[in-house]
Amino acid sequence: MSYTGSVPDTEPGREWLTEAVCRTRDIDPETFFPDNNATRIAQAKAICETCPVRQECLIDCMAHEGGRSAKSRWGVYAGLTPRQRERLYHRLRQRKVRAKDAA
Repeated sequence: MSYTGSVPDTEPGREWLTEAVCRTRDIDPETFFPDNNATRIAQAKAICETCPVRQECLIDCMAHEGGRSAKSRWGVYAGLTPRQRERLYHRLRQRKVRAKDAA
């Protein structure tokens, strides 16, 4: 039996992946899963800095991770560590709640 699901970079709405620096250059995917090594985190972030679809990556990542804690998030995406993405998620949620309350 063969796999018939979609490949992540061919899913509708994820065409931007074909322009992602991490996908178009010969970069080891493990680069983006640096554990707590500051040098390796900096290397992953530097690659993301140059990416033309960094914002799309962040939006996609945040949509998939939702309200998970930093311990349930993995890797550097869009130049952000799991802890940075968790903080961003909560800031965005608070902003959304305040805007809703003000309306």
